[in-house]
Amino acid sequence: MKSLIPVSTPPDYIDIFEDIRDNKKKAAMAVLVGAQAAIRSRFVYYEICFAANTLQSMPASTLTNIRTELRSCYGPNKGMKALKQAIKNAQPTSRLLWCPYCGATTPGSYDHYLPAERFPEFSAHALNLVPSCTRCNSIKDDDWLHAGARQYLHFYRDAIPAVPFLTVAITSNATAQAIGATFAVQQAGMTAESWALIEAHFRRLKLIELYDSYSNDLINTALRSARSHINAGGPCAAAFLTNEANENAVLYGDYGWRAVLLREMSIHPDLSQWIAWL
Repeated sequence: MKSLIPVSTPPDYIDIFEDIRDNKKKAAMAVLVGAQAAIRSRFVYYEICFAANTLQSMPASTLTNIRTELRSCYGPNKGMKALKQAIKNAQPTSRLLWCPYCGATTPGSYDHYLPAERFPEFSAHALNLVPSCTRCNSIKDDDWLHAGARQYLHFYRDAIPAVPFLTVAITSNATAQAIGATFAVQQAGMTAESWALIEAHFRRLKLIELYDSYSNDLINTALRSARSHINAGGPCAAAFLTNEANENAVLYGDYGWRAVLLREMSIHPDLSQWIAWL
């Protein structure tokens, strides 16, 4: 789990939006041009709240009467295609191989962090479009706020805590020659505010259950890679897995689930035995 890099300016985010707007059909463009002052004001407010990390205080939209025209800016148009490409280009190579929200599946969609149904004016705001897998996108949907508190990490804004908030316990059965992993999320010294956000993010997206279900495949793949390393003359399976964990952490964070699992496998006393079971 690692933060994303926002699209840099210039052009300003409102200019990106207005470029998309100016290439709409005349009827939709006329409606949006007529609301230009209100839309610009809302963009300014979003960016102030984003900078102050107070998006939860964003007032309700005053532009829902033109929701259809605003949301159409997110559609299949040249400007939106360019914006999505700019979002991808802003990230390090391979950073978007996995969904930022879960780190487990491929990001094939974009989440509107402030839901487009409630805040249609931000349908084409660069800071409001977060790459996401369809699973996380459908679960989050418009469920972003509860009792005034954000429920999901904003990957352009929130710093991922540099503490071991994700842990894993590995168990094995010699008789069945089976290995399993169970993940857990913990506060690990982070502030109450940071913990509330991390805990809600994991709980609402059911990430622990997701990681547990994916762990067997990663364990098997990692052990086979370690065996190939040894068979090719490599000196140490543990060192190989440690390196794999470190490489993964560079792209996806020290406490991404793959790095956590690979790191734990590398120090397990039964690693050689597990490889022999293959």
